[in-house]
Amino acid sequence: MRRPKRRGVKIGRIFGIEITIHATWLFGFAFVAWTFSTGVGPFAPVHVSDTVRISLAIFTSLLFFASVLIHELAHSLLARSRGIPVSGITLWLFGGVSQFEADPQTAPVSAWISAIGPLTSLALAAVFYGLMKVFVFGTPLGIAFGYLTYGNLLLAIFNFIPAYPLDGGRVLMALVWRATGDKYRATRVAVMVGRFFSWALMGLGIIQVFAGGIISGFWTMMIGWFLLQLGTAEGLQAEVKQVLGGHSVGELATQGNPIGADVTAESALQTMLRTGSRALPVMFGEKLVGIVSLDDIGKVAPDQLGKTYVTAIMTRENDLAPVAPDTPATEALQLLARSGHDQLPVISPSGQLVGFITQESILRWVAAHRNLERVRGA
Repeated sequence: MRRPKRRGVKIGRIFGIEITIHATWLFGFAFVAWTFSTGVGPFAPVHVSDTVRISLAIFTSLLFFASVLIHELAHSLLARSRGIPVSGITLWLFGGVSQFEADPQTAPVSAWISAIGPLTSLALAAVFYGLMKVFVFGTPLGIAFGYLTYGNLLLAIFNFIPAYPLDGGRVLMALVWRATGDKYRATRVAVMVGRFFSWALMGLGIIQVFAGGIISGFWTMMIGWFLLQLGTAEGLQAEVKQVLGGHSVGELATQGNPIGADVTAESALQTMLRTGSRALPVMFGEKLVGIVSLDDIGKVAPDQLGKTYVTAIMTRENDLAPVAPDTPATEALQLLARSGHDQLPVISPSGQLVGFITQESILRWVAAHRNLERVRGA
């Protein structure tokens, strides 16, 4: 699965790809390990001590989440081999997330990158099945490998469901893209199919709850809700990219609300409250020297706001990522997401400040464009 980057704890790199664990992963790991270690779990029939049963539960849980990581590595390594930069992988509550910095440019590449994850899970299921046969199901290790076989098989089947943005939904999108030649139309079709499956999962969860399976039903409803929200968000992102296609940063740039370098943090805060801005460009004469954000001001003690100048807390111009007026708007949107800044300066080839580009200004422009198209259609 691919999503925007999530914050977490970085634990290292594999094949040069940064691996991060999100806080919610700890809950998922603890829940799976606890399920395996209880007296009614899969290791209950085996006559071992509590310490051994807990160790087996932790061992099995670690291998399962290692399987999820391998699933995501398959996505990332294939994407990188096709020239798509990969910023990292994040493990979190519902599995894993591969973070790509660009989209596949052809339908076949998109389909293979999406399909390789579930195919890898199927291969892992086959490996664990072989180990289960070697150690014999019924022995402690045989039971562990048996459940890892089942877990990877279930992971593969679930991800092959054509519910966007699951891998199966992305494969469906690629197939429609190949058939129609229209990537964004294909995305809309995949999102609609994904919504159907999301609502179906939530309905199944409600049925499970009324049938007595409260925990499993609640979990199923959570997954359905998560897929619905994520699919809607990615569908909106695809629509934004479609509308922005062919437009440059210069068309979307706004002037912002510049302040002088001699302004205090308190005055800057008042300007933000009055204009509704989350960040302000700091100017020294006609030259941009930095940007001060609401987060920057929030780090200053309240009794020091009137004594602290914005130049002491701002992000300096050298640390910003300026864009040229002819930069594609879609590229600027990705730069904003990666940089973590609220806005980026638009600088002309002669070094003059043209304006600023923000996520809010882009979304407002998209909304205005959609309204204009609606009026024209009417």
